[in-house]
Amino acid sequence: MLNLFVVCLFVILGNCFAAIDIAQYVPVCDRTSPDVNDCLIDAVKKGIVAMKSGIKDLGVPAIDPYHQKELKMEYTNNQAMSDTYVEGVTESTVKDVRLRAEDDSFHMEIDMFSPQIFCKGRFSGSGSYNVLRVNASGDFNTTMSDLTYTWKLDGTPEQIDGETYVRITSFYMRPDVGNMVTHMTNENPDSKELTDLAIRITNENWRLLYREMLPFAQSNWNKIGTRIANKIFLKVPYNQLFPVKS
Repeated sequence: MLNLFVVCLFVILGNCFAAIDIAQYVPVCDRTSPDVNDCLIDAVKKGIVAMKSGIKDLGVPAIDPYHQKELKMEYTNNQAMSDTYVEGVTESTVKDVRLRAEDDSFHMEIDMFSPQIFCKGRFSGSGSYNVLRVNASGDFNTTMSDLTYTWKLDGTPEQIDGETYVRITSFYMRPDVGNMVTHMTNENPDSKELTDLAIRITNENWRLLYREMLPFAQSNWNKIGTRIANKIFLKVPYNQLFPVKS
């Protein structure tokens, strides 16, 4: 679910800046201006509003709720989620943005706060405990509250067909979560009691499990974030994303 959250957040940032005429939807910020960070705060805020219901003319889907048809994850067990919806992203607050955009390097940080992110969908998975094999499938929903996080993107400008683009080389995020509650049904009667027990243990010990999962999740976030960011940054020239006006 957290991987899907990263995808959803990148949809916001990406579509804010990847539109052909971005000035039609958000402010375009001069990267050499002393007020560039304040300008970017306003740009991301307006981008979130613009993307809420999608922009039909640009083929941009709605981001709140954001729909993901399928998502596969591998951690200690194999899990697949489908027909998943993420809600609450547009209630997020942009706290600060910091940009260092040079001719030979690029670094941007975006501080965000989300009061609540709600995710629901279908799941199927399998796991084992000692010699016991468990298969489960059904509906799930997860509510995360009071999320504080910073996106950190690093990249390098490069020439492609005579234009300068930024290739993102790393993406970092480590959310601090105030609370997390998960509910799940299991349509397999043979493993329903075990699933109910696992959910109780998960909700009672989510902080411990979250810390255990975080390094694995961050590795995935880096791969997902870098891949999605490059679909944006390698599509629109550097001087259109962050022009030099002065």
